[in-house]
Amino acid sequence: MANYTPTVGIITYIDTQTTGNTRTSGCTLYISVVTEDQGPVNILLPSTAYVLNNRPLQVGDRVTFFYDTQAPVPLIYPPQYQAVAAAYTPHGLNAYLDVFNSMLTNSDNTLILNMSGNTTLTLPNGQPFRGDLAGKLLLVIYGATTRSIPAQTSPRQIVAFCTA
Repeated sequence: MANYTPTVGIITYIDTQTTGNTRTSGCTLYISVVTEDQGPVNILLPSTAYVLNNRPLQVGDRVTFFYDTQAPVPLIYPPQYQAVAAAYTPHGLNAYLDVFNSMLTNSDNTLILNMSGNTTLTLPNGQPFRGDLAGKLLLVIYGATTRSIPAQTSPRQIVAFCTA
């Protein structure tokens, strides 16, 4: 089972979260999103969260945020999640964050990666990744998938996190 759950939606509001702690005040973004499946959701995006390609997020962007399913979540409405990663995903693009096995199948057996020469492989710092993808946490950006179970896709971009 995946440890990270995606929330996909359009950003409607962005502000800086301020706290009483001067060291961390202003280091987290407070983002309101209208999701495709949950309605309104608030996202906390700390400075430690990975943002694909270091792209600044803007109101109107369609973004996929990932949060840890094991992290505590306050019981409030709208829901509020602390993101560990975010990826700009305009219509036609999807993102998935999970550990893939040696057959490049994700942990809940719903997605298989078919590598192509057009797939960009990088580390989180943007440097090329040339190692084995199996067993690593991967942020996968992809377009269309097959209708098979599990779905198959040729990813456009993969970011390999070397610590899971």
